[in-house]
Amino acid sequence: MKRLNLRELEIFRAVMVLGTTVRAADELSMSQPAVSNALKTMEARLGFTLFERAGNRLDPTDEARLLHQRAEPVFQLIETVNQSALDIRSGSLGRVRVVATSEVTEALMPIAMSTFLSARPDVHVTLDTKPLHTVLEAVESGLADVGFAMDPGARTGLLLQPIESLRTVCVCAAGSALAQLPFVTPQDLVGQRLICPLSGTRIASQLEEAFRKSALPYEPRVEVRFLNAAAQIVQKGWGVAILDELTASSGRYPDLAVLPFEPSIPRPLAAIGPRHKSQSRLTREFVANFILETGALIATVRGTG
Repeated sequence: MKRLNLRELEIFRAVMVLGTTVRAADELSMSQPAVSNALKTMEARLGFTLFERAGNRLDPTDEARLLHQRAEPVFQLIETVNQSALDIRSGSLGRVRVVATSEVTEALMPIAMSTFLSARPDVHVTLDTKPLHTVLEAVESGLADVGFAMDPGARTGLLLQPIESLRTVCVCAAGSALAQLPFVTPQDLVGQRLICPLSGTRIASQLEEAFRKSALPYEPRVEVRFLNAAAQIVQKGWGVAILDELTASSGRYPDLAVLPFEPSIPRPLAAIGPRHKSQSRLTREFVANFILETGALIATVRGTG
């Protein structure tokens, strides 16, 4: 037996639901004879009668009712697919895989994800927090749709979208002598128990250069990969830390004073995407939302918003 195609099932369903070939023809934008001929062709192919004809009325047989029952899930699935296509087009359905460094995750992601998901309740977002080199690898290999990090550096397979140039700051106990200064320099940190970024990172090299130009030794007592850990150590009453302004002003360290570090060391924040693959509409919308929320938060931190 030759299989029924989707168009034939659609005709059969229309007759079952609407009761006459005339109404089915109107619904399907077909002629009434074409609908009647299609039913006859189906019956011949199936080897059983679908409808008993009584004048203009068509009464479905038991076999037709059973076939309709089995075919109905197909049309429900088609409706679901069509609705999903509309949802995807409108940006209300889909998935975004995000990877970010811990500082970005802690300071920026909560509000950025909240506003993005509030407008798109059916979108699924995964957020993974990784060291910088793993963030870059995840985006380059396709394990993540977009990454966010400070000081990402150039990489052949990646495109960097600049978001903001963050400031480097010093955090210390609010009651310390350092907290009374308008800004902090390497000279001010002589003799302090210094907590700094991990050696080998871009920011650590820039700090070392700033101390060298001041003819002072760069001798951190503690080095950390994740700068939120540095702020937490200071919050516990030990040392002073040099980190980025967003981590310092995230609201999690209320007992700390935050002071600009001089000479100025900018910390470029960027969205990271694959160079040879276009991003989905949802991913682009996530990035745009992240940029908007970052700008608002930075304006608040700097007192300009």
